[in-house]
Amino acid sequence: MVDMGRKIVTLIKFLLCIAIICIIIHYWLRKKSYVFDSKEIEQVARQYKDTNVDAIESTFHKIAQDLRSKYPAHILPDKDHQWIFVNAGGWMGMMCLLHASLTEYVLLFGAAVDTSGHSGRYWANISDTILTGEFRQWKEGQLKATLHGPGDTVFHAWGEATSVTFKGGTWMLEYGRGFIPSTLPFALSDTLFSTQDFATMYNTFRIYTKAIIQEFSVHLSDLNVVIQDMFS
Repeated sequence: MVDMGRKIVTLIKFLLCIAIICIIIHYWLRKKSYVFDSKEIEQVARQYKDTNVDAIESTFHKIAQDLRSKYPAHILPDKDHQWIFVNAGGWMGMMCLLHASLTEYVLLFGAAVDTSGHSGRYWANISDTILTGEFRQWKEGQLKATLHGPGDTVFHAWGEATSVTFKGGTWMLEYGRGFIPSTLPFALSDTLFSTQDFATMYNTFRIYTKAIIQEFSVHLSDLNVVIQDMFS
């Protein structure tokens, strides 16, 4: 009985620590400033709505250039733009990461073939502005699905779950804001437990780490400038 009591106390302490950490992260997410503006991301994407799917590659390049001009030093260089498969929730798509930090990401995403599944629940708000194709979203608690087309922005709220269907040839610009590391378990779950495509998992971690390092370097440079100004 004594050992059982100690285990219960240890479990309570562990859960309390987790709760405190979550509260701190939640407070930090609410109070911190962010690099990207979701409305600007949507405006950039809408310039290229109804793009011919055969010209989508050049459109992606133009979007990256537009974002780089608006957010200098925060977009990965072209040499690091890599299309990587994503298997999650039963669907299969492909992404090209443009920016990532602990609290934000920007990427190009889509599917060349019809695919559908579960959206996942995230500790983040995610918006997708559609460039080409059709995206169908069926929200939990609703009896009808909503069809979205080019120019529409689909919003996935923090903690929300939906059924999603991508028509083949659907491509979009996606922006996420929240505690981004919390999205990785879902994004990689099918890769780990189903496809076992560990090359894809490696590439995902590699490019995310590279983006994190770039963003850290930018903030470090900004801090260095501030310190120099203080003592000059």
